[in-house]
Amino acid sequence: MITQEYRTNRARFPEEALVQYHGGWVAFCADGCRVVASGGTVKQVEEQLAAAGEDPQRIVLEWVAGAEDDSPSH
Repeated sequence: MITQEYRTNRARFPEEALVQYHGGWVAFCADGCRVVASGGTVKQVEEQLAAAGEDPQRIVLEWVAGAEDDSPSH
């Protein structure tokens, strides 16, 4: 569930902090302030969340594009 609080905090999340996740999936906490899990596949992220006891209903999954995912601007 994406809330206004999530949108506000996610917009403030520093892009530099996401560099390490380029080309992979991240799970943000419900308020968008922190990454609680990450991986190359959704399954890897789901496994980390389960191991940490995180409630999947309180998580927002997001793909973090890598350099190879960027479209050239024309």
